[in-house]
Amino acid sequence: MTEFPAIDWSGAAPETSVRISARARYVRLRVLPPGRVELVLPRRHDVRALPGFVQQHRQWLIDTLARMQTEHAQQQAQRVAPDEIFLSALNERWQVEYRRGTRNGCWERAGRGLLVQYKNEEWDKVLQRWLAERARQTVGPRLLALAAELGFTCNGYAIRGQKTRWGSCSPKNVINLNWRLLFLPPEQVRYLMVHELCHTVHLNHSTRFWDLVEKMQPDYKALDAAMRKANRMVPAWAL
Repeated sequence: MTEFPAIDWSGAAPETSVRISARARYVRLRVLPPGRVELVLPRRHDVRALPGFVQQHRQWLIDTLARMQTEHAQQQAQRVAPDEIFLSALNERWQVEYRRGTRNGCWERAGRGLLVQYKNEEWDKVLQRWLAERARQTVGPRLLALAAELGFTCNGYAIRGQKTRWGSCSPKNVINLNWRLLFLPPEQVRYLMVHELCHTVHLNHSTRFWDLVEKMQPDYKALDAAMRKANRMVPAWAL
């Protein structure tokens, strides 16, 4: 099993992990919230080159970790129960009321109202479960409709709460979508769907894959760049 190379972090070492990816073509480093470092490797990789690769990116890792940890601390400080939730993907605005109880639950009211009952300060978990169900009712069917419109074969979908991915596609052409997509603009959600649908044809990020994405979404480069910053649109309590 490949281990993360040891380097001088100039302080407390973060949590690190190594992941082998069938899609990866090159070795790359990722810094994930709230402050974890992941080394992504293709199936075939030269273990001997990894220490030098990580050392080469050491300063970038330290700087990025510091920035991400600061942002996470700020988000936690801003973690307050919202009186209103705006779901940009659906253009829906929901008013939220809360009450303490002996169990968790959420009920929709007429006129885009939510009643959240919670115990042990778990109001955020209640809202997140509701968001997952809302995405299952809306975003999932839109994916299937888009697949039919563009001529892709999609064998189903699942709504998940991935921490680092907006979506993914399995070898069986089942697409996983992150319920946090509800906070993104419709054009970015559509692009993410197009991106994953193209993986039903090319389960990689080859030139042929990107050519297909461009055919389906000519302005994909700007949308792809926007997706890298999309986490900023998700409220702190939903992260």
